[in-house]
Amino acid sequence: MVCDFVLYRDPKPVAGVLAFKNEKLLLIQRGNEPKLGLWSFPTGYVDIGDTPAETAMREAKEEADVDVELDELLGVYSNDSRTVVLIIYIGRVVGGTPAGCAEALDARLFALDALPELAFDHDYHILDDFLRPKTD
Repeated sequence: MVCDFVLYRDPKPVAGVLAFKNEKLLLIQRGNEPKLGLWSFPTGYVDIGDTPAETAMREAKEEADVDVELDELLGVYSNDSRTVVLIIYIGRVVGGTPAGCAEALDARLFALDALPELAFDHDYHILDDFLRPKTD
């Protein structure tokens, strides 16, 4: 018997947002493993038919119950195991009050100098990229 099945082990696209309100960063407290209970940015898998930007805005609503507007693309990242490609935007909270919902235990706004422990090493790398002075 001949089998034509091919298994592709491609990384999955994930999108998220560094959303700010009054110079404070929106974080969600993870409600699922991995890193249950630790804090991260609202992120989620890009669904077929959605753009990464639409996904970033949707995840902020689903995980933190806020509406966001995106200002710019910060960067594209991948983890060591290459299971995801993470597309991160910078944006603003324009509606709602942060609250945990969907896969988040909680959602809050934090001053950049008073952040809780973040869930993933790449979260710190993303923040470093955001804080790095822009050069022209």
